[in-house]
This record gives sequence, structure tokens and C-alpha cells, in this order.
Amino acid sequence: MTKQKQPATGLSEYRSCGLSFIRHLSFVIRSPRQSAATAGHSRLCLLAILLGLCGWCGCQTTPKNLFAATGPGWRVQQGQALWRPQRGLPEFGGDLVLASDDAGRHLIQFDKTPIAILSAQTTSNRWQIDFPRRHQGFSGRGYGWRASHFGWLFLPAALDGKTLPGNFHFERKPDGGWRLENSRTGETLEGFLSP
Repeated sequence: MTKQKQPATGLSEYRSCGLSFIRHLSFVIRSPRQSAATAGHSRLCLLAILLGLCGWCGCQTTPKNLFAATGPGWRVQQGQALWRPQRGLPEFGGDLVLASDDAGRHLIQFDKTPIAILSAQTTSNRWQIDFPRRHQGFSGRGYGWRASHFGWLFLPAALDGKTLPGNFHFERKPDGGWRLENSRTGETLEGFLSP
């Protein structure tokens, strides 16, 4: 009778922060002569190494806020908006608040009372967008490829008549409303703001 090799069990991968970590290690190669105490020590050493790697590689968390939207010089507009996050998904509406200051900083909040759907902040060279219900946030410098996934970050520039990246199209409507569309992802923002 020959022994058959059995596949390793208890091994599954967990993806976090773009890195692949082993979530369950229910095996440690152990020779028949190795004692259970030595095997336990090996497992602890392996666990310590994995935890050290996790801490060293770590995830970057988004800062709480890029700036505080308080003090003089802030102009606040309120309105309504319809948002379709991407092509094929339904639109949903909510209350929109856009606050801007003289330094070119913008705060955007989109809520469906009583639920905060998103909050975004932009400066001349930094941005941050948070989705509180999903406990998810993104931030970055510059307005390159990563930022172009979020139409909300380009709404203040569109409303100010500034040039937008090629995949965005902005139009003002005769009734005072506006529409911003990302042709690559199908994301649309449509709404109006008080003057």
C-alpha cells in the first residue's frame, strides 16, 4: 500500500491593501521526530513573522480631514442631486452641500437623510473622499488616474468652468441645473445648487 499525497488543508488567502496574506495556517511542516512543543514553537514563530509583516506593510488610512471648513471666506451652497455611481446601477437622490473658500478648497457632502452617503474634500493638489456607510475612504495627491474614478472630486471645477479630464463631460441645463458624466465609468451627477 502506497501513501498518497494529500493537498494542504486550511489554507486560504486574504487580500488586504493589495497584498496577499495567509489567513489560516493549519499546517506547519513537522518531521515525525519533532515534538509537539517544538511544533507549537514553530507555529508561534511563524505567526510572529506574519504579524510583523502585516504591521510593516500596513494599510494607509485616510486622514480624518484635509482641512476644517470653518471661519470667514466660506461660501455654502445647498441643493439636490441624483447620482449614478457607475453604468448599469440605479440612480439615487439626496441633499447636496458644496462649501468653497477663497483659497480654492472645497467640501462636498451628499446625504440621504438621515444617512451620510459621501463626503469629499479637495484642495489645489490634494483630495479625499469618504463613504461612511461602507467605512471606506480614498485620498491622494494630484488629479490623475485614481481621482478620475470619482466624479464628485471634479464637480467644483466643472461648476467653476475649468477644464476637466477627457473622460468627463459637463453641461449646464436651461432650468439652472447641471449634469456631470464620466464616459469611461458611466458615473453621472445631475442636480442643482442654490446661487
